[in-house]
Amino acid sequence: MAATPSPIESRPAIPYVALRRDPFKAHQLTLRYCGRDKRVLEVGCSTGMVSEALQAQGCRVTGIEIDAGAARVAEQYCERVLVGDIEQMDLSAAGDQYDVLLLADVLEHLREPVSVLHRLGSLLGPNGHAVISVPNVANWAMRLGLLAGRWNYTERGILDRTHLRFFTLKALKAAIRDAGFTVEHLDVSAPVPLSPPVAISGLAHRVALLRPSLLAYQFIVVARPERGLATRG
Repeated sequence: MAATPSPIESRPAIPYVALRRDPFKAHQLTLRYCGRDKRVLEVGCSTGMVSEALQAQGCRVTGIEIDAGAARVAEQYCERVLVGDIEQMDLSAAGDQYDVLLLADVLEHLREPVSVLHRLGSLLGPNGHAVISVPNVANWAMRLGLLAGRWNYTERGILDRTHLRFFTLKALKAAIRDAGFTVEHLDVSAPVPLSPPVAISGLAHRVALLRPSLLAYQFIVVARPERGLATRG
């Protein structure tokens, strides 16, 4: 009799949007802050869409993914992919001395994001940094929705039904600090509907930086661990 698949192995692959090419959208901003020719630990690599772009930048990627089916696809873009729940798995299997820790739209899916980020900090090398993106629950559209009494979960976006945590700018900075990291740089994405010219996206980006807590759709943060605070869990 065939073995019963584990919950992780039986979970269907999650369909993700295609990699955005607009330089002011979150995908490209995240890739920019990862840099070139780096050793990257990508948490939540899914089917390797971002991993493939990192590989094109000369990066060597190790992925962590809870969905075994998605992980098998990502293996073609990563040196290796570890399958498991980041909140429960033994991180020693990932190794250490990474240049970049990438958590792109991951923290909002975790029960204890501070604890996970704290544990992951020990995997970075002496000059390593984390690149973190999360949606902004205090975005102007969300505020208008609340004024109208709306809080409707969706398949994607800020109110993605799989989100367990919600971040404002203050909440994100506090979580990063509590995890033993220091925010080095803050950027934002402010998508414009349809496919506008890059000049329009750039203008929206510059305006959003004026009031990120209100106008940002996503926050993109570069953070470095405060050595001595991040320990392997």
